[in-house]
Amino acid sequence: MIDVRSQHIEVSKERRQHPRLEFRCTALFGHLKGVLNVTDLSLSGLFVEVDDKKGLEPGRIVSLAIKFPTEEKAVLVKAKIANVNKRGVGCQFVEVGTKSFEAIKNCFETFRDTLPLG
Repeated sequence: MIDVRSQHIEVSKERRQHPRLEFRCTALFGHLKGVLNVTDLSLSGLFVEVDDKKGLEPGRIVSLAIKFPTEEKAVLVKAKIANVNKRGVGCQFVEVGTKSFEAIKNCFETFRDTLPLG
């Protein structure tokens, strides 16, 4: 027997305004050293795997350089840390230039039909 009550509660907590997709690319994350892995993407944010979360509290604004496979150069954005968990940090874009947004949208649209949406 499946307990659907817990699944219903999880869905009701969902606060995302945009669909997200399971997606892999790399990013440089503000003050952190080394290349990090992005594991999902939406038009309004992304999730980055981070081992050392020291100083990465919710509400902090960070700079990201994201290397999308659809773009020749890294896309630069500012994001607010929305949540922190064992795997890493969820970030909401807060300052995205027109070119950067178009690059994010292009990547999302390119991969939207090939990967499951969340």
